[in-house]
Amino acid sequence: MQSPDAVATAIGRNVRALRRQRRMTIEALAAAAGVSRGTVIQIETARGNPSIGTLVHLAEALRVGVTSLVDGDASPRVVVRRAEQAVPLWSNETGSTAVFRIGTDPPDVVELWEWTLQPGDAFDGEAHATGTTEVLSVLSGRLGLRVGSTEHELAEGDTVMFQAHAPHRYAGAGPDPVRFTMVVLQPGDAGLVPPSAIAPAEPDPPN
Repeated sequence: MQSPDAVATAIGRNVRALRRQRRMTIEALAAAAGVSRGTVIQIETARGNPSIGTLVHLAEALRVGVTSLVDGDASPRVVVRRAEQAVPLWSNETGSTAVFRIGTDPPDVVELWEWTLQPGDAFDGEAHATGTTEVLSVLSGRLGLRVGSTEHELAEGDTVMFQAHAPHRYAGAGPDPVRFTMVVLQPGDAGLVPPSAIAPAEPDPPN
């Protein structure tokens, strides 16, 4: 069983880390939890063990369970997502696919995708919130990328990073399928959650 000092240290460390992850000030957390600013300071500096009621209110304000506040394990969090757990969120009849590999929870969202586009296939990405960045790396084939009105073509081994607050399109630009990874980074948007589906692309207009 942990000593009271060890428990206080773990709670202080966890409350401070979660508050900073959520970009909350001490005053904002105190107001959300219905406690005083001094109480939050005392907890974060391990100068006393909070009551059960205070712990529950802090957990609710930080949107976690009480376990997350009292966990004394300081080891880095590791999440392994096996191949069979990957989620295919888009596909079409020609064999093009977009697979969601893994992602983080808000407020700082990172998503890892793996795409395959058959020759001539394309996918239109909607404009994301300002501040969103996408990073694409081509594993094989040739990728056509349009961001706003600017077009690029990337070959195997090429990597691109772009601000994704304008509409964008990915396309298979060569005679063979193109495979690429995509990382989406959206900092500090508490309203964004990992996707459950994505919409199909609109076809190119006929010439």
